[in-house]
Amino acid sequence: MRTYADTSFLAKLVAPEAGSEAVVAEVRRLDHPRLFYLPLHALELTNAIRQRAFHLRRTAPKRERAFIPRERDASLARIDRWLARGWLLEVDLDLTDAIARARALSAHHTERLGCRVFDVLHVACALALGSERFLTADAVQGTLARATGLVTRVIGRTEG
Repeated sequence: MRTYADTSFLAKLVAPEAGSEAVVAEVRRLDHPRLFYLPLHALELTNAIRQRAFHLRRTAPKRERAFIPRERDASLARIDRWLARGWLLEVDLDLTDAIARARALSAHHTERLGCRVFDVLHVACALALGSERFLTADAVQGTLARATGLVTRVIGRTEG
């Protein structure tokens, strides 16, 4: 089954955070599906890892801050390993087509569901790639994906 995971799911998969255990368990339950990995994922996921490090440096007790660069680097290296092993499938997508699909999804669903732009963009990308399954940790995005007919799993839930 062609599987698309949004960035909220991938972030919990590559970096330890609340909900990570549930996401890892879901990947195991699905027998480690190969997940589409767009340039959009690459940008959003690596930025999320770096943004997490920024916030941790500001909030973590001083004695714990030494671990932040190691955790960041381990998460970034995990992405590279998974790309090399083919667990993350690097694919390109016509962004113009994806944005057109996202605009249509927005017009049809945003006022009812409260979707953010990345909610509709990720679902549009999944549809453009012919995905059958959509994995997310975002409740609103999961509702949107289900509304489009994608088999959807919301794991390690965060509110949009």
